[in-house]
Amino acid sequence: SGFCLGEPFQSYEPYDFKSSRITSRISEHGAVFLKHRLTPPPEEVYTLHRKLAGAYNLCIKIGAKISCRDLLDEMVEYNKT
Repeated sequence: SGFCLGEPFQSYEPYDFKSSRITSRISEHGAVFLKHRLTPPPEEVYTLHRKLAGAYNLCIKIGAKISCRDLLDEMVEYNKT
């Protein structure tokens, strides 16, 4: 599920959320993770996962195509100082 969450950030091409089926794939992996995990994830990971999933759902609903990698690079650079 972590790999699915990072998928929009892998490329500099605009990511088409509506055609990606990302939320269904996250759900599929999440079910397997819950069944086989030994301990719950750290609270920070769980919180980030939920926030990204919510943002992805919004992007799907509005049919967004976003260059997510550019945004990530910009935030990393901004937070270096």
